[in-house]
Amino acid sequence: MNILLTCLTAVRILAFLNTQFTYTLKKGDNLANVFTKAGLPQESNIKLINILKKEINIRRCFPGEKIIISTDSSKNFVKLVYEKKDATYVVDSLFCIQRLKECIVLAHLKGVVDKGILYDAIIKKGGTPKLVYEFADEVFPWDIDFNVETRKNDTFEILVPQKYVDERFIGYGKIIYAVYRGWIGNYTGIYYLPDGRHGIPEGKKPRYYDKSGKSLQKLFLKAPLSYRRVSSKFSRSRLHPILRIRRPHYGVDYAAPMGTAVRAIGDGKVTFKGWNGGYGRQVIIRHGKGYKTYYGHLSRYAKGIRKNKWVKQGQIIGYVGSSGLSTGPHLDFRIKKYDRWTDPLKLKPSSLKPLSKDELKEYKNYQDELSVLFL
Repeated sequence: MNILLTCLTAVRILAFLNTQFTYTLKKGDNLANVFTKAGLPQESNIKLINILKKEINIRRCFPGEKIIISTDSSKNFVKLVYEKKDATYVVDSLFCIQRLKECIVLAHLKGVVDKGILYDAIIKKGGTPKLVYEFADEVFPWDIDFNVETRKNDTFEILVPQKYVDERFIGYGKIIYAVYRGWIGNYTGIYYLPDGRHGIPEGKKPRYYDKSGKSLQKLFLKAPLSYRRVSSKFSRSRLHPILRIRRPHYGVDYAAPMGTAVRAIGDGKVTFKGWNGGYGRQVIIRHGKGYKTYYGHLSRYAKGIRKNKWVKQGQIIGYVGSSGLSTGPHLDFRIKKYDRWTDPLKLKPSSLKPLSKDELKEYKNYQDELSVLFL
């Protein structure tokens, strides 16, 4: 009994003598340097690098990631915990590595857009910037331009998986169910894949449908920029900020930081790329059904964009700038239909193919399953 107590006491003392080195990666850091800072001997340093190589790309270490190293009183390696952005790895004293398992919990976020800004409203309820942009740019980019169409007292709801590793929140999964209710209308987006609704098959983007089974994806995106602020709306008589004369402004000005990516709102063919007077650097794209879209004041063009080039919906064609007659960085965006200017904010493009009759039956059953979780 005395021998057993002595052994237990020794274990407690050894545990107490262990020291812990905690370090948050900064720009320019690499793992070898961090291990050296922790005081590890060169042999342990090399072993850790070699074992980590088997699980991760050690050259892709990002600022904000955390490393916790435990050593004994002689600075011998005991344990390493590497908290990456989306996973946690543990290396024990025998230099065996393990990736901790994820725990997934369904979260139901709901709130009110009390200041007319969707971003603030979702963040306030525990969302992340990535979740906000997924809501705006993957679920509803064809129906709502959150730059200009949000109002105070609009509401939102999101059903989304939360990922945890060892009680550490590491992020959200794909949005499963989303609702937006506002002056612009009531919209519902349900993630569903007829050939794999419970997961996202390799190489496939999420597909969202409304309650009736109609695809949310349409001929055109609602806006040529990701969720950004609009500075000037469509008008047939606007005071030009430089020329100081009143003339029509057949488009929308999107104020955004210099270099913000500009995307094609639909599939089409580039008919013009170059300098166009007051519009500065401009790209013009011809789409089907008589539509043309105009993107002006660009700082530069995306790689590969040239006249007669075919582009896909959402493809980056250029970057926000202030070329031509412009008072600051913004995108001048315009639409013509059969050579007549159309207000981009009032465009109502047609939807893509809805679910088939057989798919719709299964989809309705899926909605019933979701309603148990969502309501």
